Amino acid sequence: MTVDPRDYRATMGLFATGVTVITASDGQQIRGMTANSLTSVSLDPLLLLVCVDRKARMAPVISAATQFAVNILRADQEAIARHFAGRPQPDLDIPMIELAGAPVLRDSLATLVCARDRILDGGDHLIVLGRVLALRRAPEGEPLLYFAGAYRHLAEVSPALA
Repeated sequence: MTVDPRDYRATMGLFATGVTVITASDGQQIRGMTANSLTSVSLDPLLLLVCVDRKARMAPVISAATQFAVNILRADQEAIARHFAGRPQPDLDIPMIELAGAPVLRDSLATLVCARDRILDGGDHLIVLGRVLALRRAPEGEPLLYFAGAYRHLAEVSPALA
């Protein structure tokens, strides 16, 4: 049986994920990309992984960077997600700060700063393992989600249905 890559992508799109922006510096400017391929790998040591398309402009940046950040987006940050996904948003203000030596989005729901641990072959993607060096969380907020090719938001479940 042969699986059509488009069918595979559509099926995997039924797995709801959070939305992140991966940021790093190439030494001259800050680069970023939207990603929903984030996975916690290990608690000892603290490791996570992100996947980056080999053809993406971010691939050589994250490959060369000693550190990168994973910024977990809030529900109201869809414009930022679109911007870093290659759809520039005119007049968008993207406040950045530094955390543990890495450029991060100031207003994200949460941020994890990582030292690049290693890069593994993932077919047409790089699997980037990061050792978590620092993190910060907003005191409150809801996540931006991605499901079936669209940005989504959490919905409250009616007490009658619970």
